Amino acid sequence: MSHSSSQHSAAQPLTGSLDEKKALIKSACHTDLSCDIKERSFSCMGQDAVLFYLDGMSDSNQITRCILFPCQSLSCEVPPDDLCSYLTEHILPISNVQTTLQLSNALQSLFNGDALMLAEGIDGALLLDVKGYASRGISSPKDETVIVGPHEGFTETLKNNMTLMRRLMRSPDMITESITVGHKIPKQLCLVYLKDIAPAESIEEIKRRIQGCNIDYIANMGILEQLLEDDPYALLPQAVYTERPDRACSFLLEGQLVLLLENAPYAMAMPAGLPHLLHAPDDSAMRWQYGSFLRLLRMAGLLLSIVLPGLYVALTSFHPEGLPVTLLTSVLETQSKVPLPLFPSMLIMLFIFCLINEAGTRVPGALGSGLNIVGGLILGQAAITANLFSPLVIIVVALSGLGSYAAPSYSLTLSIRLAQFFLLILSGLFGFLGLIGGLFLLFMRSSAITSLNKPANAPFTPYRAANPDHVLRLPVWRQRLRGALANPLHMDRTHGRMRAWEKRRNKP
Repeated sequence: MSHSSSQHSAAQPLTGSLDEKKALIKSACHTDLSCDIKERSFSCMGQDAVLFYLDGMSDSNQITRCILFPCQSLSCEVPPDDLCSYLTEHILPISNVQTTLQLSNALQSLFNGDALMLAEGIDGALLLDVKGYASRGISSPKDETVIVGPHEGFTETLKNNMTLMRRLMRSPDMITESITVGHKIPKQLCLVYLKDIAPAESIEEIKRRIQGCNIDYIANMGILEQLLEDDPYALLPQAVYTERPDRACSFLLEGQLVLLLENAPYAMAMPAGLPHLLHAPDDSAMRWQYGSFLRLLRMAGLLLSIVLPGLYVALTSFHPEGLPVTLLTSVLETQSKVPLPLFPSMLIMLFIFCLINEAGTRVPGALGSGLNIVGGLILGQAAITANLFSPLVIIVVALSGLGSYAAPSYSLTLSIRLAQFFLLILSGLFGFLGLIGGLFLLFMRSSAITSLNKPANAPFTPYRAANPDHVLRLPVWRQRLRGALANPLHMDRTHGRMRAWEKRRNKP
């Protein structure tokens, strides 16, 4: 059957006799070609019935215990007038039973793991929730590890992920809306937000964009992000990912929207700005002094990663008078033994560093970390011994690499490396003028980026009153407001004094 004919078949209503409905299901599902679509004929209270289910997606024990056994154990000469209501109310011990007259709804339910029951005397089909496919258990997040905080991470099962968030945020104000994405192969997407905290315009905008995603199949959250982001050509990511339910709940409290996708072991939050990309999961779990120190250390490392290679090339190639005499002498001595000029040497070493890092990421198992360490040591030592590269060049590349690893977000790490190459090329061509001009261009470009029509650099540019938890991790009792992206009418997140137990000190 062609693609157009299968779409036309799925659009038909599921009506007629049992044989007609059964033939329609078998034709739409291609049961003559697919070996995992099972058909089971039986008798239900004197009426012929048939059950369709997917082997491996549905639980065979539930099918036998909750469907076949109750229906076949009862026999009556005259069936009830409303067989469908009688089955759902008195016979079938299944919590979720629905009816449908649309073939498309029946097929979507079938391929989600439900059983499809057709019988004489029942209009349409019964959708029986007997899902039983294998799934990964809840475990600790692999990328967002924390010292202080919970150790539960999202899995590939959408229902489990929603349950993890419900366990942390037991409130009726947490709204979970189910949306189907993908035209040819539908997939379940869950939009989660806090009522009255998330701006209504952001909710309507993300629904409009999701409905406008005209694509056959969305394989992962990264494809969905590319379909929803404001500026596809921007260097900075416009959404933030997390493997942690507690961090996803913190996004909700800040007025952001969280998206959960079936088969995606992480959540995506929008709108998102630069502060969200710089914060680590356990910043808020530590005392404010420790969190502030770690944030400053992290931001210093990221700034070092972006600027250091270009700054070194600009100083040594165009402005040597800016270096101390002893350092300049050491640079000139080591560089005199190297056949390549400084600028191409730095480019090649940065490329080799990125190549080693990517190879270590793709190598399976524990070989990856060993490859990074051994490859870096061997190549670096061999390059110095053979006088191919200056030792100072390798030190600069290593320091900039360490700084990029301080980024909590992998997408931010990649954007920093691209900015690193951009500034290095400008510095190698124009010196300090190129470095300062490149930084100015990056700042202007980041200030123009929006996420769901919200400024990505808020509350810095443009400035607005918001929670003082952006650069420094200020004390909790000072954080009376929500994030800059929350509903302006519900910015206050306190009820009186946070430390109400504390006696006010009398001023002298």
